[in-house]
Amino acid sequence: MDRTIIYNLVNSVAIGEKETLKYPIPEVNEIDINLSQFRRNFNIIRNLVKPNVKFMAVLKGDAYGHGLIPIAYELEKCKCDILGVVRLVEAFTLREAGIKMPINLLAPIVPSQAPWVVKYNITPMIDKEEIIDALEKASTEADKIINIHIKINTGLNRYGIQPEEAVDFIRRVHELYSHINIEAIYTHFQDPDFNPKFTKMQIKCFDEVINKLKKENLMPKIAHAAGSTGILMYPESHYDMVRCGIILFGLEHKSGEKNLPEGVKPLITLKGRIMKLGLIKAGEAGGYGDKFIAKKDTPVAIIGLGYADGVTREWKEVLIAGKRVSVINYFMDSMIVDISDLKEAVMEFDEVVIIGSQGAESISWQEACKHIGSYVDEQIQRITERVPRHYFYE
Repeated sequence: MDRTIIYNLVNSVAIGEKETLKYPIPEVNEIDINLSQFRRNFNIIRNLVKPNVKFMAVLKGDAYGHGLIPIAYELEKCKCDILGVVRLVEAFTLREAGIKMPINLLAPIVPSQAPWVVKYNITPMIDKEEIIDALEKASTEADKIINIHIKINTGLNRYGIQPEEAVDFIRRVHELYSHINIEAIYTHFQDPDFNPKFTKMQIKCFDEVINKLKKENLMPKIAHAAGSTGILMYPESHYDMVRCGIILFGLEHKSGEKNLPEGVKPLITLKGRIMKLGLIKAGEAGGYGDKFIAKKDTPVAIIGLGYADGVTREWKEVLIAGKRVSVINYFMDSMIVDISDLKEAVMEFDEVVIIGSQGAESISWQEACKHIGSYVDEQIQRITERVPRHYFYE
């Protein structure tokens, strides 16, 4: 499929690398996504692991809200080894967009999805023989060999076979399924940010599984365990491949701390506009209910961006004219901010920064999420499709 068509599907247009990828219809609000910074992030983090260690970029949740297809195209240019997603529809979307590189599913499939996994050359996560049966049937009909990654549960207790079952499970697959190739085994850490003792226990458990498989001559060619935190904090867990998610986008992996490598920065600036300037008289309400009752005559600005765009209620501040101003009420499609302390002259249609920098001030996702009691990787994915993405190179 032509890439221009694909970009149109995600409200962007594919054009030259030194130009911008721009939404075809002008809108009030916009997300700017810096692809030059994305490349810098990739290269810095890639250099934290040895050259022979494969690099999986995890693009679940629409590439953490940054846009699945544009980010995948950049990763192709960066010579990334593998893409990781969670839903089959994400993998399908990448294949339809012309992505040829290996794609791993990091969550289970159901039997009815097996033919599609085989058709589109997707590598699924496996932790039950029922799914292998379905994959074997589909692979036999298609006359193909399908790669799988078997997950080992070392303590997260979500998916994966138990460590003591690994040898017998893998032996059965080798003996009974002629169209299945076990490419890898892997595990997932439970609390690597704050519980290094337990994480090291998980690594030890995974090492024991690897050693047992090696003794039985059953060890696949790839073992992987490290996600973003593992890349930064547990080099012994890099094994044959790492899975890089949130830090690839310049977002902190450890709430309340700054642990990103030097030079790794966020990509996103979220912007709106002042749609109206007004005055709320003393004693009057600003917006629905009694959330804000003016104690004095209060000049305000109405920003054309609300919770239907993904900016959660209780958002605290935005930037106008390079200064922080307080949000005093929220709507589905807008918010009211108090500009009574703003000394600079502002006009209707002036730009407002919700996340990012304006002048000498900045508001990060981490700061904003702290005020609303949310997490960065949760909140960033709430920005809805009606806020167009504008991809650019410096």
